[in-house]
Amino acid sequence: MSITTITKKGQITIPKAIREHLSLKEKDKLLVKLNGNKATIEKIPSFIELRGSVKIPANVKGLSWKEIEKKAHQAQAEKGMK
Repeated sequence: MSITTITKKGQITIPKAIREHLSLKEKDKLLVKLNGNKATIEKIPSFIELRGSVKIPANVKGLSWKEIEKKAHQAQAEKGMK
């Protein structure tokens, strides 16, 4: 547990041990949520950190974003026709 102080501008310093544990660095984005009388802070992962977390289907692997988008629209159109 750590104690920090709110500045005049409403800012706080996240203690070093917590920054290190969460791998927080300058410019990272944080999500602040209110849970009753408690506030929680979570790191929002960057797209780079999310790389590999989603399995890419074989039928779209290696396609450009435009090609993937076209396939998605075609699939939605086919689904709508059923």
